[in-house]
Amino acid sequence: MSNYPTSTQKSFWLYDTHEDVRAAREETRATTLKSATLNDDGESTSAKTVEKDALTSEEERLILRYHEHKIQTICAAFVLPRKVKSTAVMLFKRFTLRHGVGAHSLKIIMLTSIYVACKVEESYISADEFCKGVREDPARVLAAEVTFLSGLKFQLVCYGAARPLDGFLRDVEDGGCKVTGAQLVACRKSALETIDALMLTDVPLVRPPGQIALCALRRAARQAEATDLVEYCEAVGARATGIVKAPKGALLKGILDEIETHVEDGTEPDEAVVKKIDKKLKLWRAKYVAASKATAEDEAKKTERDAKRRKSEQSRQEMIAAEEDALG
Repeated sequence: MSNYPTSTQKSFWLYDTHEDVRAAREETRATTLKSATLNDDGESTSAKTVEKDALTSEEERLILRYHEHKIQTICAAFVLPRKVKSTAVMLFKRFTLRHGVGAHSLKIIMLTSIYVACKVEESYISADEFCKGVREDPARVLAAEVTFLSGLKFQLVCYGAARPLDGFLRDVEDGGCKVTGAQLVACRKSALETIDALMLTDVPLVRPPGQIALCALRRAARQAEATDLVEYCEAVGARATGIVKAPKGALLKGILDEIETHVEDGTEPDEAVVKKIDKKLKLWRAKYVAASKATAEDEAKKTERDAKRRKSEQSRQEMIAAEEDALG
């Protein structure tokens, strides 16, 4: 059985700081822009022109957050389990962090992340049924699946904050602290909303799910004026687990405070603004990506035709030789 401390999520997809995440994103962006400057002959074109036409770093963050929010909306519309929604957002984050926004259609990557998440979390839905609901050609999602999986290095296990949240709530019910049943219900609902907001930020790439859950529960407890529950949240995370050392006292409180500063960042971007960004991105891809991709595909088809022609010619020569041997 897998567990978080030994998971690929902790080993490969958890960064030390938010600055590290931004640096990784900028490195990916630079790589994408550099590849777009190469023409069909492999010669470099104007890097300034390519960058001028491309999305800015802030525009990239906005359009990514829009698609992450869209994932949550689609999952809710299909009444998919919460774990599917969380996994889909995380897979989308991982892929775009390593591959940027320019190399692939964000819409198709978004839909593919949901489709794959359904498989990962054993809530399978067929591509035909899923794509019918989102009015997309299932062939495009299926065609993108292998690219998506290889882009993630097939590291698909994701740990969300909803599960540890329920663990903390069960501990509270078992006597962890004094709180009413009505307060617990209200706190869980509010905490899940906070978790959804934090999923639209870089926090899941920097903090483990348990700390995100504690932050969300503490925030909800404050809103419900459940003082004992607030104190519980700041103390329970410091318990030793025997696997990893937990942060103590003021350090834990500081971590939860830092996480909470990002909650307001997890809002849905203005759709009118995103539409302009999306139009700009599509123009950039059509100018710098689609043409080179088509050329590469044409070259691949030409290579395949040549191979078939050589194989056919070889077979014909072998058949002639066999006939000549038979005739003596």
